[in-house]
Amino acid sequence: MEKKITTLFIDLDGTVYDRKNGLLDELTKRILKYMNQEIHIPLEESRELIDRYYQTYGSSLRGIQEEFSIDPHEYLDYVHDIDLDRFLQPDEALRDILAAISIPKWIFTNSPLPHASRVLEKLGLEDQFEGIIDILCMDYLPKPNPWVYQRALELAGSPNPQQCAMIEDTARNLIPAQQIGFSTIWIGEQCLPRGVQLSIPRLHELPVALEMLTNDFVIPASFFSPADLQSVYAQ
Repeated sequence: MEKKITTLFIDLDGTVYDRKNGLLDELTKRILKYMNQEIHIPLEESRELIDRYYQTYGSSLRGIQEEFSIDPHEYLDYVHDIDLDRFLQPDEALRDILAAISIPKWIFTNSPLPHASRVLEKLGLEDQFEGIIDILCMDYLPKPNPWVYQRALELAGSPNPQQCAMIEDTARNLIPAQQIGFSTIWIGEQCLPRGVQLSIPRLHELPVALEMLTNDFVIPASFFSPADLQSVYAQ
């Protein structure tokens, strides 16, 4: 049976750009530096806390909020104070791909709005989305908290989740989306994780994944090389 997709929710960091380009590592360094310099946690202990916070709360910010008294705005400003020119440049190919997808597209991210806006501007994608649903919109609750997916739907005009797709590089963030009816697309190249319908190596292959979903064709896209994906789409 053909499935209709009317709305896309697309993660930001590691999804709209290559997660191996160094920016995510730089963000982690900034978190470690904040924990060391602002709340005086030794560096090695900070690394362990980041892992625990991620597993327990979904983000370092949420964990720090639970265990320390901090200003979340100051934290977010500090962590995202990065020279993005070192990591990002305009992606004209991705811009053309997104422009050709006529259905509404939303950025849905655990990052703050200023960072998301700067990333999209550096990539030349700032006008390709209906809006940005950021961590402030979600009262600092991060994905994969189940409530934030309902909140994202509300902010996007309450589309039917059965007609929405979520695209994300963190597989566990797709599980709550899948549980409320979203189609799920993982940006990755390993074995298909639980709660994921399709995987593609990068966002540039999104048209192929959408074609597979809307035609009820659910062979994981990660089974193909990027060249094969373009070949499938051309058929």
